[in-house]
Amino acid sequence: MGAADGSIFSRHNTMAGGFDVPYLKGGAEEGLDPVLFLHGLGGAGKWEAFHMAMGTVALTYVPQLPGWQEGQAPEGIASVQDYADLAVGFLDSVGIDRVILGGHSIGAWIALRLAAAHPDRVSRLILANAMGLDVPEAPAANLGDMDEESFAKAAFSRLGLIATAQPDGFGAEWENVRRGPEFERQWKGRGLVAGLIEGPCSDPELTNQIGSIANDTLLVWGRLDGITPIQHGDALRAAMPNSRLDVIERCGHLPMSEKPETFNRIIRNYLVDVDEEIPEVVKF
Repeated sequence: MGAADGSIFSRHNTMAGGFDVPYLKGGAEEGLDPVLFLHGLGGAGKWEAFHMAMGTVALTYVPQLPGWQEGQAPEGIASVQDYADLAVGFLDSVGIDRVILGGHSIGAWIALRLAAAHPDRVSRLILANAMGLDVPEAPAANLGDMDEESFAKAAFSRLGLIATAQPDGFGAEWENVRRGPEFERQWKGRGLVAGLIEGPCSDPELTNQIGSIANDTLLVWGRLDGITPIQHGDALRAAMPNSRLDVIERCGHLPMSEKPETFNRIIRNYLVDVDEEIPEVVKF
C-alpha cells in the first residue's frame, strides 16, 4: 500500500435505486474496509487529492449522485433519505457489505442518514462540514435565499485570487474564486439542494437520532464555515459517543479545496491510526 495505489483509479457505472450511477474506483485492494465517499455540493467525477489520500490505504469508491450532472434532483428522489437509500443500493450493486463511510457537506448529511438506518453497513465514519443538523443557536443555512455573493462569502474562507493546479500539466495558476470552476460547481449544487430541501438545511428527525450512531467517527470542520457553522460540528461531537472533531483554522466549507494538504493528512492519519500535531488544526 502506498502512493502508487492511491493514484490509480478507473471509471465504472452501476444501477442503483433505478438510476445509472457513474463512479470512480481506486486505491489499495487489501487492508482496511473499503471507503465509500459521498460528495458535497460540488459533485464528483474527478479523482481528487483527498481520494488519493484515502486510496493509499483503502479501496475507495466515489459515486456521482443522480441529479448533479443536470443540476436538479431527478424524479424519484425527493429527500435526503432517498439519496441515503440509493447509497445503500449502490453498496449492494457493487457487492460491498460494510464500508468506511465518508461524506462532505450534503454528502455527510446523506452518510449520517445511512449510518442511522443501517449501522451494520458502516464500520467507521468520516464527516466533513456536515449539513443536516438542527442547531437553534447557529441556524443552518437556507441555500435558496442566497445569491451568488452571499453564497461565496459563506462557503469560502476568503475570496479573491487563489493558486490552483494547472489543468494541463505541472504547476499552478491564479484563479479568482468567484469566477472559477470550483465556485460554479458549488453554485450548481446549491441549486439542486435548495430545490430538494426547500428551506433551511436542517433535519430535526436526524438530529434526534445522531446519539444512536455509535460508530467511531472523525469530524472535520473549517472554523470559518458559513454554510454549516462550527457549532454544528460541536453538536455532532457532543451527541455522537465515539466521535472526535478536528477543526481547521482559516478554512471555510471546502477544506479539501482551501486546505488540501491539511485535509488529506487528517484523513490519512485517521485511517491508519496515527496521532500527530498538525499546524492549524485544533483537536477536540
